[in-house]
Amino acid sequence: MRLDIGSEIALFNSYSGEWKAIITRINKKNLTAEVVSKISDYVIEPNISLLFSPIKNLNSEAIIRQSTELGVKNIFPTFFQRTVIKKINTDKFLSYSIGAAQQCGRMSIPSIDNYQKLDQRINLLSKSNVLMFDENLKGKSIQKIDQFNTDDKTEIIVIIGPEGGFEEKERQLIFKNSKTFQNVSLGPQILKADTAVIAALSLTFHYFS
Repeated sequence: MRLDIGSEIALFNSYSGEWKAIITRINKKNLTAEVVSKISDYVIEPNISLLFSPIKNLNSEAIIRQSTELGVKNIFPTFFQRTVIKKINTDKFLSYSIGAAQQCGRMSIPSIDNYQKLDQRINLLSKSNVLMFDENLKGKSIQKIDQFNTDDKTEIIVIIGPEGGFEEKERQLIFKNSKTFQNVSLGPQILKADTAVIAALSLTFHYFS
């Protein structure tokens, strides 16, 4: 789509909603637009975030796009012992997220944190209600987990490990350092990491939003 002076565009943010605007000036690095009218109010979104291990090729892109569409608030790319990917391009992750938000009509964009090792997430875990979806198949179904208070604005963190699975010491680190901890099953099948992310988020949003 070509943008020119006088073109109509939609502007949105996570606190004042979506607005129709008209471009009044364009240069190489930015543009100026004049707001004309409000399209819709901002909708309060669930306080649900994702902590996951980046995976190869287009699979991480799919995770970013689909988790954005589902409504995650924050995304925490995290390095586990069995994570294969050593570096990520956060700018690319952000561009995937922006595109997904535009496509699905969402009026906010998830915050994408820096790539960190799991033991650097201890402070985050200590303030969060953690749902760990573990491939060890010993978790409870989400219908049977102990309920936690969803009215205190505590962030719910959905954790999906790397393609090779969690190390036992990682399980213990997450369990011991979480504000509240639930190990949740996704059923009898062992799912690919990217499939597990979408399945886990879908369940979480269904039960906690």
